[in-house]
Amino acid sequence: MSTPTKESFQEAIEEYWHDRPPASFEDVMALYGVLAVAESGGELYTTSSKLDPFVDEGRLITVDVNLTGDTPAIEGFDRKPLREDDIPNLGYSHKSSGRGAKYSLTQIGSKNGNDADGVAGTILSRVRSWTGQDRVQSVTGDDGHPDGWIIDALEGLFEKDSDSIESLKEDIVSRLPADESIPTVLTFRFRVDTGEIKGPDDRGIDWVYPGDIDVLDIAMRRYATGNAADKNIKSGTSEGDAVGVVTGSEGHVVGTPESPLGIFSVKHPDAQPALRKQESWRNYPVSEDVAMLFSKGQDLVEACVHRNGGMETYALPYFAGELTAEKAQLLYRAIDALRKPDDDETGTPPMARVTYRLQDSDDESIRELAETELRFYMITMPISDDKNIVAEESAADTYWLTTLADALVDTRQGATLDPGRGGFTPFDGWPLLDLPADRDQGRKVAYGLIAGHEFTNSTFAYRDEEGDDFRRIVDHRLIAGTPIEASVLFQEYLNRYEDASEDGDPPPAPLIAQQLVQLEALSRAGLLNGLDVPIEPDQDMTSITQSDTDMTDVSQIRKQRLKSFLERPLFDSTTRRAAAVSGVLVGQVSWYQENQRGIGRPLDSKTAGDELTANGLENALTSALEKAKIYAHDSEYERDVLFPETVDELLETTEEMPTKWDIDKRELRFCYVLGHAHGRRSMPVAFDLREDGTQADTAEEQSAD
Repeated sequence: MSTPTKESFQEAIEEYWHDRPPASFEDVMALYGVLAVAESGGELYTTSSKLDPFVDEGRLITVDVNLTGDTPAIEGFDRKPLREDDIPNLGYSHKSSGRGAKYSLTQIGSKNGNDADGVAGTILSRVRSWTGQDRVQSVTGDDGHPDGWIIDALEGLFEKDSDSIESLKEDIVSRLPADESIPTVLTFRFRVDTGEIKGPDDRGIDWVYPGDIDVLDIAMRRYATGNAADKNIKSGTSEGDAVGVVTGSEGHVVGTPESPLGIFSVKHPDAQPALRKQESWRNYPVSEDVAMLFSKGQDLVEACVHRNGGMETYALPYFAGELTAEKAQLLYRAIDALRKPDDDETGTPPMARVTYRLQDSDDESIRELAETELRFYMITMPISDDKNIVAEESAADTYWLTTLADALVDTRQGATLDPGRGGFTPFDGWPLLDLPADRDQGRKVAYGLIAGHEFTNSTFAYRDEEGDDFRRIVDHRLIAGTPIEASVLFQEYLNRYEDASEDGDPPPAPLIAQQLVQLEALSRAGLLNGLDVPIEPDQDMTSITQSDTDMTDVSQIRKQRLKSFLERPLFDSTTRRAAAVSGVLVGQVSWYQENQRGIGRPLDSKTAGDELTANGLENALTSALEKAKIYAHDSEYERDVLFPETVDELLETTEEMPTKWDIDKRELRFCYVLGHAHGRRSMPVAFDLREDGTQADTAEEQSAD
């Protein structure tokens, strides 16, 4: 298929587009239909692009029908490979929903192929079904088309069990290879007096194809628009006169158009209890041409979907200003590229690919257009027959998405994932912790994580994918620039903590690190509400390797890392700082119990962060302090307590026990979880950072450090 020209888009716009920018979802669907009209050479009702999978790889069966004699007669058939040059002759119009006959006389089989019996049975039966459609039959009779007799002739030839059709079936089975299954297109060639019928040039008696015959074109159009008026209605139709939802002008409208997303449908009346099917045109008035635009643009719409779990998110790009041929061509090329991604783009959500295709263009005018006018109509819904909308954003631009992607890169490259500055150790394979080092590449990956739902999937609670998914609602809000409440995030984090915990063991440290990275990125981007301070630490925090810390002394490394860990605005609050330090101490003591004393159920196995209460923390903290003293005595440690830097920090922060703290329960739990994750790894990370690179071999040596 050749790339449509700028002139093709201009003609399609002049013929089918209104003079205002897109303002509704229906506008965007109609816009995609206009792009598809240009793609198919200017035809609204025929859909030649649907035959692309058959070109060269499939065969064309042409049945010859002689209409010049006293009675119509089938004179056999011809077969050959289907070529691009054949398509204009076929007048093919695709009906995508359901099985059975397509809108045009030309019919197709499966893209996977049909054997001889399939051609003789299935495809020919679709021709018979087509000739019997009420809308096709409407062109016959005294009030029909002057050439309606051609439809009558076909109906007679293809009457069930007629001699003509049985003879054709036998001929097909005998001549086509029985053991070959080939994608098949079946059409007709008519011998007629071209001067006596509408459509072809007058050249006397000659052979003509469906694409040249006016009555077949009219029958196809009536069948197609009729489907938009009676789809899923057992009897009667839904059509009337009203102001169209896209055209804005009064005229004939239909009520059951084939919407690519199926959001409005009379198929499921239980979802619209007040809807009367035959009156649906009053609820959803769509002109016949617009109904066909909806159907025409279906492939382009489908290119813009990202499916994740049980949800699908359509992010449909458009330009907010006046539609011109240049903009239409640019938009088409960006969407068309989604249908044939290269290896580097596999898995990248369409929203990210379209954005960077336009923003990274070598053409400055295209970059400027993307910056000022590029918008996305976003809809998320379950992957099921239930087409309820979970989240919708009509005019998402790229500002907040880019801002958040930049903030995620800044956080990833800052202190949060720098062990030398009190941060977590980077982890491969965890989406929010594993961005490319190159900033531009990192921004693109970060953008894709946000647009592709991994930004929230990585940290939020698991949910039943068939129900409303709060994660998708959050995705839409963030892209629209609506801040999230910190209390909501803390609850999500703790719920995920519970989801990821197994047999009483805390979740892996990378999960906690991802949650902190996300929290800090949201704070940097201005998308976090509900706290009295920002979350992110100072990007210019001094690394302990650049300070006066003795990098051969594990206890000094531990002490400086704790100090750096706490140097963030989140811990300016006394109670939040105390909760974090308490978590550090419980984590350190638990690590010591597990690794140096061989205790199978360390202290933190009895202190789940997602279930923590003030009383529970007080008991755990009391126990940690007692055990730190006992273990120090047993190992003849130089101080009277293990991990003295943590104990000292706790005593300097507060002299009150947790039951006296004034702190929100979710903040208490989250700050404890952060501290615990740091404490659990404070000794292993300290050994990793020690400059001599040695590991102590005995409990006494480790304790002494």
